Amino acid sequence: MKFSQLRILTDENISPRVVSFLRQQYIDVVDVKENGWQGKEDKYLLEQAYLDKRFVLTHDSDFGTLAIYQAQKYYGIIYLRLRNIKFNNVIRVCKELLQLEQELSIGSLIVVEESRIRIRQ
Repeated sequence: MKFSQLRILTDENISPRVVSFLRQQYIDVVDVKENGWQGKEDKYLLEQAYLDKRFVLTHDSDFGTLAIYQAQKYYGIIYLRLRNIKFNNVIRVCKELLQLEQELSIGSLIVVEESRIRIRQ
């Protein structure tokens, strides 16, 4: 599946403006803040995303740690490892992800740095 076909759970550190942008692109987004899940453990959020078949979009590396080193079940993770996490830069990165031609599979871990996208299938 392409990025534009993903169902996403946005972590509490993702700007509401980014959530709005993704929805304008017809991406199915559930936001942690809108669901009142702020402060919930990352393990809980990862489990909710897994049960609902959603990729977690986050600035928090702890999700990768849970998935890789603690073998927590996950559907997919998009870790935005950016120096500038202001909404306009994150939207720019999301636009780049929308242009990706590579197929993403369940269990993908996508790490986005300033000008580099790494995908671990």
